Amino acid sequence: MKLTDFEILINTSWEGQLTYKDYQSGKMTPVDATMQIKIKNDRIITNVQYTYEPNKNNSSSVKLKKGGTYYGNEKLISNTINNNERTFVTHYEGKDGGKKADIYITHQFSKDRLKITKEVQYKNETTRFVRNTYEFKKIK
Repeated sequence: MKLTDFEILINTSWEGQLTYKDYQSGKMTPVDATMQIKIKNDRIITNVQYTYEPNKNNSSSVKLKKGGTYYGNEKLISNTINNNERTFVTHYEGKDGGKKADIYITHQFSKDRLKITKEVQYKNETTRFVRNTYEFKKIK
């Protein structure tokens, strides 16, 4: 993966929502959100604002590492383009709800659509579930 793979996201603004699986109820919960993306030097910088929960707003900065085989600290599993939409999947080992897990992140984007899905597979289990999904449409 190369930084140029992200060119269509440079200096863009997005609106949509985060949908997450609540830890207590297990229900999928939507939250309205906006996001801006830019590339500065060799980093992909995202800023997310939650419309009704501004205290949860966050910024992140990710650098491609090890010759493009890592997206930050996440190992790149696949990177494809189909119908002008890029899809790349990453993996890392972490925790979810205090339990050790394999975490898979699927990033899909085109010039006007962006979707990021986080799937969790607990250690010693064979199935994954969706923990959260960001889904956005480009506004600028």
